Amino acid sequence: MIKRESRQKKLAIVAMAGMLMLLLAASCVAQTPLKMGEQENCTNCSANASSSPGLDDAAQETVLANASVRQVLEAPVLKEPKGIKNTGKLTYRWEDDGNCMFYCLEVRDDQDDVVLKQCYEASDVLSDMNGYYVTPSESLDPGDYTWRILCSNCGDDIESDPMEFTVCTSSSFPGRATLVSPKDTIGSLKPTFVWMPVTGCTQYRLKVAEANHQNEPIFMSDYLNVEDVFSDTEKLCSIAPDLGQDLVPGIYYRWWIQTINCKGEGPWSYYKSFRYLVRPPGKSTPLSPRGLISTDTPIFTWTAATAATTYHLELIHYQNNIDVPVMEEDFEADMVTKGSRCSGSLGSLPDDDPDYYWRIQANNDAYPHDPNDPDEPWTGSDWKYFETNCAFKPGTDAKKARMG
Repeated sequence: MIKRESRQKKLAIVAMAGMLMLLLAASCVAQTPLKMGEQENCTNCSANASSSPGLDDAAQETVLANASVRQVLEAPVLKEPKGIKNTGKLTYRWEDDGNCMFYCLEVRDDQDDVVLKQCYEASDVLSDMNGYYVTPSESLDPGDYTWRILCSNCGDDIESDPMEFTVCTSSSFPGRATLVSPKDTIGSLKPTFVWMPVTGCTQYRLKVAEANHQNEPIFMSDYLNVEDVFSDTEKLCSIAPDLGQDLVPGIYYRWWIQTINCKGEGPWSYYKSFRYLVRPPGKSTPLSPRGLISTDTPIFTWTAATAATTYHLELIHYQNNIDVPVMEEDFEADMVTKGSRCSGSLGSLPDDDPDYYWRIQANNDAYPHDPNDPDEPWTGSDWKYFETNCAFKPGTDAKKARMG
């Protein structure tokens, strides 16, 4: 009779221990999917078991033993996604030892910002012969990503090694870039390389080499973000690396642009040639505006000058035989030159000035011009006159005085 009562007592203790384990496990696992941060509220199962009231020493030892087994974890091994994927709605697969009570999936973009983070109760994570997997409802935008799985067991956490993948929705490789400048003779050791943007391209590669040694580049660099090289104003791509002493005066160089997207590398562009010479730039001639115009936001047009890297434009109002400065602006030659013409804008003209004179000067690195130095001679064009309405025109003598 005593043996039967002792056996019943042991069975009752084991039953109570099992029920306590279920209650403790339920308190540690959040609902599916878990809100981020809830795993931080998961208490240590061993600590809970050691302080559980109503159990004798044998029952508590059983609970502690079971809790200890649950906390022996191995890091999950990631399987998919990896490489290039053609959709942002993905299934994440991994393997582990099956001792996790819940999982957290975390996905970060190429800026290391978390873009997706969800936690799941282990019983709600699907599995097959290839391991465990989840398919979040969120769809990722095209780009590069890193993901990992956190395995938790009520106070014991372990994280997988990260795995990289790319979401690529492009249907084809990018096309060939069209180069704009530099070309021919330039006057700068730091030329600005300008090309037309290519649809579907996410990266560009610039290569510069001597014309006689094309397989030995003096400069090559990748530009991983098209936004860094694209100008919304000019609708062109450009980069100005400092080539320093790599450019030898008089030597011809060639340069190319290669396009890249998530599908892979596109073709190299056709090359353009240039050479650097230490000589003064040519002289530009103002073309328009001139005479009477019907807008207060004119586009200034002038002839391109050889070896020019910048242009300095001055606009004045001539009144009572005195030059009254109105506006001035410096323009990058590569950004304003198209063929043999250059053009730029100064914005809106003052309403109270009906008549104006303007002139243009080309500059380069070897022969710069400082407009703030009153002792530096002007080597640019003569003045060009225009007016914005039918107000009284300056006399012929005044025009001749300004136009030289």
